[in-house]
Amino acid sequence: MLAQRPSFRFLATGALVSIFTLTFLIFGTRSSRDAATRYILKTARPESISQAHCTQETYATLPNGSWNFVAQRDALNHGLSNEQCQLAFPKLFAEVDKSVSLKGGARITYKDLNSREVEDGMVRAIIDQGQLYIVEFAPMPVTASRARATLNSLHRALMAYPDRHLLPNIEFIFTTEDFANDPTGRGPIWAYSKREEDTSVWLMPDFGYWAWPEVQIGPYHEVRRRIAAIDDGETTADGSTTPGLRFQDKKKQLVWRGSLATNPGVRSKLLKSAQSRSWASVRVIDWDDENDIRFNLLPIEDHCRYMFLAHTEGRSFSGRGKYLLNCRSVMISHPLIWREAHHAALIASGPNANYVEVEQDFADLPRKVDFLIDNPQVAERIAENSVRTFRDRYLTPAAESCYWRHLVRQYASVLDFEPVLFATGRDGKLTSRGTPFETWLLMN
Repeated sequence: MLAQRPSFRFLATGALVSIFTLTFLIFGTRSSRDAATRYILKTARPESISQAHCTQETYATLPNGSWNFVAQRDALNHGLSNEQCQLAFPKLFAEVDKSVSLKGGARITYKDLNSREVEDGMVRAIIDQGQLYIVEFAPMPVTASRARATLNSLHRALMAYPDRHLLPNIEFIFTTEDFANDPTGRGPIWAYSKREEDTSVWLMPDFGYWAWPEVQIGPYHEVRRRIAAIDDGETTADGSTTPGLRFQDKKKQLVWRGSLATNPGVRSKLLKSAQSRSWASVRVIDWDDENDIRFNLLPIEDHCRYMFLAHTEGRSFSGRGKYLLNCRSVMISHPLIWREAHHAALIASGPNANYVEVEQDFADLPRKVDFLIDNPQVAERIAENSVRTFRDRYLTPAAESCYWRHLVRQYASVLDFEPVLFATGRDGKLTSRGTPFETWLLMN
């Protein structure tokens, strides 16, 4: 970060040496000072800092066995304590913890962070005393709503937490693209999905946990309500009750709607395997054709009226996965390459299976669907396991906010610096490096 002192070996006169030296002292020293005021080095080991923050937090009193996560009561509670989060969602944080272990004791420096340029669709931000500030935003029209959704979700997780001022201060960059380019030597980045080899990528919740208007999917909590109304029934404002749809009364078909363009290698094989099958309701949607959308688009909650739900990855992860797992239906998927935050809770075999995995080319899809149709009790058990695991636990809004705060803590544990929000500029004035999120949101 320090400016390099110019070489004066070939200058002819002492006067020129003096001029160049004076120039360096004026401008080089200012440049160094500007860089230094962007961050301060930590003086303690990162893990000690993280633990210090945790021990100061005010947790709910939890005598042994006195608290359990209850979906009906806690699913929308964005402010669970750290201890409650750990008790409720023990499998949720696997990918974040893995990112910490991959560092092998190494730390992320300010130089590392700066090596990742903020390109189209990226956001650079600071969390300072639990408050969110936007340092840099490179909007991309296609994903601009994703940036707002992601920042709203993170802000909500911070604001709902009573001890947010005790969370560690961090500076980070995230991308709103489907995945992050992860070439060797690039700095850390937060992204919606990652592969095994993406060692500098830190996994964050996707934008759909706020809303996904581009595909006509509304706020996540509202989608969950509509899904639960199909599976469990609901009571309307006038007091009348609509019964839920029993699993055995669902359409005994495999449903899928989507575009081939985002992953033709996988999705075309699904179409081929399901072709001419009586149990298949598999259709391609052309998102550029309004008529095709009008006739073939299936509201996300209406997927839950089917007994079997096909899931395929797209350019990377497929955003529909978490919605399908909210249904009391059986999700059927090929082996997933792109990871999401909740994937550690997926179980494909045994009595606790909560989805069905088929081969990458879907060659065994007919055999497995036929088996499930012929053994409805097995299918229903998988569907019930899915509800208990995902709809009522790992895919609740409460779990999402817990994940955000765990990501903040664990990311901070491997930083060797803390960002400085207010920096001294060349004019000597103290200015904020970031725009408060509340202000930024009204401007973008």
